[in-house]
Amino acid sequence: MYEILQVTAEYSNAVLVAIMPFVSDFATRLDLPMVKPVTVAQVQEFKCSWRSDEIGGSVHLTNGWKFTFLDGRVCRCQSPQSYYSLQDPDKVPEFYGRILVNENQAVQAARQAIKKLGYSEKTLFADKSPVVVSPPHVGTNSIPRYRVKWMEPGNKESNLPLVDFEIDARNKQIQMFALFSTNTFRPQPTVGVKAPVAQSPPQIRSASRGRKMIPVGGSYSNAFLMAILPQFSEYITRGGFSFPLPVKANQIDFSESTLGIVEDDPYAFINLKNGARFVYSHGQVIAYYATNAMQLPGRPDSWEACARFVGPINMSSNDAVALVRQTLKKLGYSEKMLRVDEPPTYVGEPAKWGNGYIARYFPNWKESWDGPFRVCAEVDATTKVVTSLYVNDHVITNIWRQPPKINVPLTMETNQPPTRANQPAPTLPPPTPLK
Repeated sequence: MYEILQVTAEYSNAVLVAIMPFVSDFATRLDLPMVKPVTVAQVQEFKCSWRSDEIGGSVHLTNGWKFTFLDGRVCRCQSPQSYYSLQDPDKVPEFYGRILVNENQAVQAARQAIKKLGYSEKTLFADKSPVVVSPPHVGTNSIPRYRVKWMEPGNKESNLPLVDFEIDARNKQIQMFALFSTNTFRPQPTVGVKAPVAQSPPQIRSASRGRKMIPVGGSYSNAFLMAILPQFSEYITRGGFSFPLPVKANQIDFSESTLGIVEDDPYAFINLKNGARFVYSHGQVIAYYATNAMQLPGRPDSWEACARFVGPINMSSNDAVALVRQTLKKLGYSEKMLRVDEPPTYVGEPAKWGNGYIARYFPNWKESWDGPFRVCAEVDATTKVVTSLYVNDHVITNIWRQPPKINVPLTMETNQPPTRANQPAPTLPPPTPLK
């Protein structure tokens, strides 16, 4: 368990000074195109980790390069020419070029980088065959970039690669690198400055127990429902979701819905008869799942059922990420507050299915690669529409809003609809990324 620190300027500077030798060593080992040694004078911005158990953060240099240092090593870097980190689709033509490096050469460049960084190919399973994404084509134009990834063999529970490279197909230069293997963790540097604790460690709740809900009487729950229904319609309108409006009470499947008080806050888990779902907490809709959302929390689905999601891929992963950001902005959220201005932790991409592809992207932002989710989304790659969106209000508490005032006494009657009394509030794990 960790504590959340109040990151002072003194603490942030001390952490930056402690990790810059690691950043410089990383850049030197890979011979990245920049002035070396890399010093604090070259830093444009530093986002210091606020966790008591993590000495590190994200370093942005004045030359456009970005590095992330966590768990005692540089675990990510990206150049300003990284195609797979691009968030503005209008800039895609700037990446057009000739392919001068073949796939085998790109894979070899990635393996050499692993060795230069002091890691064992065997540890990262890089002695096995990688997953290689060939250079994309846009019309008659080519984007000279290979994506080379090594996954852990036999681990079907993880969608994360152990190591992920973007290799320039013109000169074998590394444009992006991400490392997720726990076997690469190293001792963290020592920092002589202490930061004050901002708040107690967050309590991790059991998914099996859920958050306890106080059952409320039918009069209160009906009044609460009528007060928040207009917010459902406003959410759909502002977010630009594809859904018939307005959302009405007669569309609700009350047998599969829950209204009550969770942690002194009015809470609603609403399933509609057409299969759509809304979750309302802390004065706002925090989750929406369309009728054609592929992955719904708590709903097991067979792989055979995936055939209905097969379709043409009409957008890139960068387009999907940009669409999620635009949707969040329309809903009134700040990218910086949600920290979605950073690259996603990972993006589940369309998977091969029969003769086609499952047309879904799953952009996800997490606190760390093994930490809690902040934002999860699902994007239909055929229609270019967000089909689900979840903002974790239990991690991002500064988005809380005032719930509507209910002019009905709060009673604890347990036998009146629509409240399902004596039930735990449904647990909402985000969708599992597509494998």
